[in-house]
Amino acid sequence: MACGQGTRFWPWSSEKKPKQFLSIIGKEPLITQTFNRLKKFIKADNIFVVADNKYLELTMESIPGFKESNFISEPCPRNTAPCLILSNIVLSRINPEANVAVVPADHYIPDTDIYANQIKDALNFADNKCMVTSGIKPSQPHTGYGYIQFNPKNPSALGKTSFFDVIQFKEKPKLPKAKTYLADGNFYWNSGMFFYKLNHFKEFLKTYAPYYSQQYEKLHHAYSNKRKFMDIFKSIEPDSIDFALMEKVKDVKMFKAKFRWSDVGAWSSLYELNPKKDKKNVSLRKNNIFIDSENSLIFSTEDKPIAVIGMQNVAVINTGNGILISDLDNLQKVKDVTQKLKK
Repeated sequence: MACGQGTRFWPWSSEKKPKQFLSIIGKEPLITQTFNRLKKFIKADNIFVVADNKYLELTMESIPGFKESNFISEPCPRNTAPCLILSNIVLSRINPEANVAVVPADHYIPDTDIYANQIKDALNFADNKCMVTSGIKPSQPHTGYGYIQFNPKNPSALGKTSFFDVIQFKEKPKLPKAKTYLADGNFYWNSGMFFYKLNHFKEFLKTYAPYYSQQYEKLHHAYSNKRKFMDIFKSIEPDSIDFALMEKVKDVKMFKAKFRWSDVGAWSSLYELNPKKDKKNVSLRKNNIFIDSENSLIFSTEDKPIAVIGMQNVAVINTGNGILISDLDNLQKVKDVTQKLKK
């Protein structure tokens, strides 16, 4: 899934070039890293990208040798439930018996071998009539992630991976509740990765999400009529796959991710993921200067130097699109900036 519109990394990312097409961490765009990670254990011909058609050119540029026929064009952004319905319809016409790994294009996962082994186990486990997801062990009481509550007892095993029964999904909590989750030990972060068999997905929609099952059938029957197909898709109520389906399905399993993971969800992720210099400062891209400052981030794509003096816990982001100055703890509010700019 490469459908993000680039709101959380303003002023570097934009709707024209969102974060999945930027080298946020490392020297390659995140979508390139994701493709290469998958290519280690899935044939390139079996890796598909779903996104708005305006991102086709960026996808082709970011993934050398990527086949245009493997690009699933989303008529418009409708959140992840319609996105996966669209993908399911397309892929079912290739192989309705296939098992599918659904992964966001903009996550950072450096432990590629561990990742490959666990994803292969999850794909094989999807032969059972269930939906599978990956949980990330929380390192802090994070309020920006959804949580998965699971039963730690009597897991099923396949390969070297254990699969636990999911009790329920929890939306992004307030800090006191997040602290409770962390203390309980059987709440993991929701990674946004899903594994299932294509025909099981269709059955689960019919049982647990009748509205989206009806939209699935409408789209399926209109597939050969491009205009009608697009009109139906654009009329679908937007919703996340978590709300629409995952929270309702009884047969959901979770495995504990053994690989390091970040959704690179905000500028603060760059501070967390990069090595700290003197006084825990992070300077990226250009020759910047810290004086009497601590726990701060400077990122610049421009040639002019930036100096931060006498500051703590601050982020200064300088790009050709704009300048952002914020407390590190408030960087999630960048979305508010992009909304104001649109007005």
